[in-house]
Amino acid sequence: MAARWGKRSGIFILIVFVILNLFLFATSRLNDDRMPGIGSWRVLSVLTGSMSPAINAGDMVIVRRYGEEQPRVGDIITYWQEQNGLSLTTHRIVHRMENGYLQTKGDANQGEDGGWTDPDRVVGKVVVTIPCAAAVQEGLRKPPVLLALAAFIVALAYSHRKGQSRSKRTQTETIEGELS
Repeated sequence: MAARWGKRSGIFILIVFVILNLFLFATSRLNDDRMPGIGSWRVLSVLTGSMSPAINAGDMVIVRRYGEEQPRVGDIITYWQEQNGLSLTTHRIVHRMENGYLQTKGDANQGEDGGWTDPDRVVGKVVVTIPCAAAVQEGLRKPPVLLALAAFIVALAYSHRKGQSRSKRTQTETIEGELS
């Protein structure tokens, strides 16, 4: 019974993970900003430990765009490093000017980030952190891990099929035994 529960939960986790990755891939291609997510929500990977211990390298963050609300001191935000840049940064707001420009700092960094961030470069506020999710996702892209995952799936399918044939054989033997 425990083995069957383990197999089912393993398959369930695998299916959820595959669906999540397909969702992230598809939405990153469909969104104008090329970031995975839907509506005003984005799902992003954190690559450095500049926000430790609040957010660690390898965590995934869910970022919500600001609507009518304005960024406030203490919010953790994700923003483009340059106006038309390719790099995102996730840091905490430490100062906000009246014109909306923001001064940010990584929790693990000694000093504030250089310069002020234009509010137009802000992607949104971090609302959820998923520990280790980005590290797991990145690990699954490596060939040895993919091979191990494929072997796991084959083993699950084989053991499931073997279990079905064994239960059919037991049912047949029971019916034949009752007829004798």
